Amino acid sequence: MPKLNENALVLDIGAGRGLWTMSLLKRGYRVLGIDYVESIVESVNKRIAEEGFTDRARFIVANALDIPFVDGGFDAVTDVGTFQHIKKHNWGTYVDETCRVLKDNGYYLNISLSRLTYSFLGFEPSKSPTGDFQKFGVHYYFFDDEEIHNIFDSKFRIIEQSHQKYESKSDPMDDVVLVFTLMRKK
Repeated sequence: MPKLNENALVLDIGAGRGLWTMSLLKRGYRVLGIDYVESIVESVNKRIAEEGFTDRARFIVANALDIPFVDGGFDAVTDVGTFQHIKKHNWGTYVDETCRVLKDNGYYLNISLSRLTYSFLGFEPSKSPTGDFQKFGVHYYFFDDEEIHNIFDSKFRIIEQSHQKYESKSDPMDDVVLVFTLMRKK
């Protein structure tokens, strides 16, 4: 993340266990988050309250393809592991919505599965020509750097891109690489 002004407002797309949200709060940012799973939203809001951040953060049930916030309201948008589950035919809508809620020159941080991943849940993304997989009814997409550039290029300028190995606990044979992409709204 770039250094934002204190009290910057960040939209977190996809809560998970709330770990990333807590990290943003501890950096002094205010956070509004969305997730489409009600139980996840309830869990993260409970954690926010337990940590004493109710005046600085809140999650709501919402869809990343139809973000229920005003245009240009956020200094930054973050997505840790949500975009990789969105199907190709919705990528344009996702990019438009993410851009819409960002202030001019706002930042967008995307962390997704990388095509450099050797193995994940029995898949071999590094050997796949498409990066598109499904297992147990869940869609996964593993991106290469050029794809991310092409998907976001109409609305965002890539500032930095890096890769990091992720210690996945889902399968002992997993060898997962994540792609971290920091962008700025054009």
